[in-house]
Amino acid sequence: MNRERPSDATGQPPADLLEEEQLKLGPLPDIASDYGFFDSVVVSREGLVALETNRYSVPAHLIGRVLTARIHPSRIELFADCERVASHPRHTGQHARIIDPAHFEAVFATKPRGRVMVYRDWLCNVSPQVASYIRELSYKRRAEMSQQMLALYDLAQEMGKPDFVAALELAAEQHMYGVEYIRAILSEITGALPKVAPQEESLQSLRMVAPEQQDIERSLADYEHYVANREGVLLASIRHGEVTA
Repeated sequence: MNRERPSDATGQPPADLLEEEQLKLGPLPDIASDYGFFDSVVVSREGLVALETNRYSVPAHLIGRVLTARIHPSRIELFADCERVASHPRHTGQHARIIDPAHFEAVFATKPRGRVMVYRDWLCNVSPQVASYIRELSYKRRAEMSQQMLALYDLAQEMGKPDFVAALELAAEQHMYGVEYIRAILSEITGALPKVAPQEESLQSLRMVAPEQQDIERSLADYEHYVANREGVLLASIRHGEVTA
């Protein structure tokens, strides 16, 4: 009826006057989805705040502070007074640690093991596939876990999450656990592709035009054999005097 019946006040249908009236109106105030539900949280000694059974990181210098949390449908925002100090995607599961490694850079110089654990948490939150891979890697190569976590994190930053996850999934399919295998897979795939505008491609699409599976398996098997025997080769060289300890 707003489009058909004239208003008694104006003599015109309201719909005809809507565009003119909108010019005289201001923006609507924030609604609940914009403003977010309010909560007050305390930063733990680990630099985390607890919300809905999950824990979210904040800059380490705020340890012990009381912060304001705004809980939105898809994100969590944290404020110290009026300054927003952290923003995270809202986790839908339970008992998770959502970490931004940048929040802890200031303390890594004095706590190098903390860097390894923070990077591990960040990697596990990338995707369930990555979390499963990290668990297997930590079990199979426990003595090298620190070096592996640091190298995997750097590789994820270098490649971007989609490419990193795609290469890692291929490594998991071959039961090869280690950053050197992921780099080898990336090299094997990209080396067989056209050189035209590679920056516009991602590994998700590259998998569609990758070499035959048996060719990849053969190359990776050779690489795995090399890695598995590298210590034996070095020891043999030392015994024969080719390399000094």
